Amino acid sequence: MNRIFLTAVVVLMLVAGQSCKKQLPRQLDTIDRAATFLSTNFSPILGRNYIARNPFSYGQSTLPLEFEIVNMRRFNGEPAPELTDDIYPVTVWKTTGAGSYTGYETSMAEIEAKRTIENHRIFEMRKGSGDVVVWGDVNTSKLITRPDSGYVFDVKVSNSGATRYFYNLRFIPYKPIPHDPHNYDLNTGMASGPALNAGTSGISLLNFARSKDNVAMSAGEVDVYFNKLVGGPGNTLTFKFLDSAYAPINPKLFNQTQWDRLVHGFDMKLTDTEVKYTVAYPIPLAPIATPFTNGNGSRAAVKFAYYRLGPGGFGVTASLGFNFAIYQKGDWEIAFHFKNTSPKFTND
Repeated sequence: MNRIFLTAVVVLMLVAGQSCKKQLPRQLDTIDRAATFLSTNFSPILGRNYIARNPFSYGQSTLPLEFEIVNMRRFNGEPAPELTDDIYPVTVWKTTGAGSYTGYETSMAEIEAKRTIENHRIFEMRKGSGDVVVWGDVNTSKLITRPDSGYVFDVKVSNSGATRYFYNLRFIPYKPIPHDPHNYDLNTGMASGPALNAGTSGISLLNFARSKDNVAMSAGEVDVYFNKLVGGPGNTLTFKFLDSAYAPINPKLFNQTQWDRLVHGFDMKLTDTEVKYTVAYPIPLAPIATPFTNGNGSRAAVKFAYYRLGPGGFGVTASLGFNFAIYQKGDWEIAFHFKNTSPKFTND
C-alpha cells in the first residue's frame, strides 16, 4: 500500500513540475539600453570604396542583431532617391580566401577572373554587422557633398525579442578626389595648382645631383603631375620624366630600375620618352601589402634608380621614390618634372 502511495506522489510531483515549467515566462532576447553607435557621422571621400567597421557597441545585447537604414533623407528633410532608389553596378572580388587578389597575378585576365559585378546602392549598412559601406566605383554626381549639410538617416536595430531605433545619424561626404597624394580642396573639389610640389607629393630623392653644377638635388626641385589622358583604352598607366623645359628625359637613363616589377601591370612598353603599363584599377587593387605597395597596402610604391661614378670615382646609386594611389579608372600619366635642372646621369 505504501509503495502504491509513494508512486502516486512521485507521479503527481513530476506532473506538477512539468506544469510549472510550462507556466514560466520564456526569456526574451534584449537590446542593452547602453548599446549605441560609436560613430554617428560618416564623411568619406567619394569615388573610392569606404568601410566603417564595427560602428555599433552591442553592450550586453542578445546576438545576433540586425541593422536596417530607415528614413534616409536630405538634411532639409526632402527624400533622397539618389541614395534610396538608385542602383549601380560595382566591381567586387569574388572570394576573400585563397582565391582572392594576392598581387602575384600574371595577367589582366587572371585579375579580372577574380572579380565580378554586383548591384548596390552607393550608401549601405550591412545587415549583420552594422558596417557602413560606401561604394567608390560609381557615378556620385547626384550626391550632395560638403560644404552642404548632406544627409540624415535613422537605423532600426533588432533581434528576435526587441527593436530599437537610433535617430539622426549623418552622412556628409566629401567630393571625389581621383588620386593620392593630392592638392585638392576637399570641400570644393578644386586643385590648388596643376602639380604636386615637395610639400604635397611626399617624393623622396637619394643621391641625386644637379647636372648644371653637380650639387645635391632636393625633393623640392621635383614637381609631380597626375594627368588623365583621353582617347585611350581606359586601363593604362604611364610614367614620364621632364627636364626644366618640359622636354622628355629618356627613362632608360634610370638604368637600375626594375621595370618589370615597378607596378602590378602588364605589356610594358619602354621607349625613349616614357614607360607604359596595362593595369587594372583602382591602384592598389586591394588594401593588402604586395611587392608593389607600401607596408600596409594603402598605396602603390615605385622606385626609379640609376648608377653612375660620383666624386673620387666611387659608385653612386641614385633613387627617386614615390607612393601613390589612383581611384578612378582611366589612362593616367604620372610625370616627374625636374623644374630647375636635369639630374646628372654622367660620371664625374
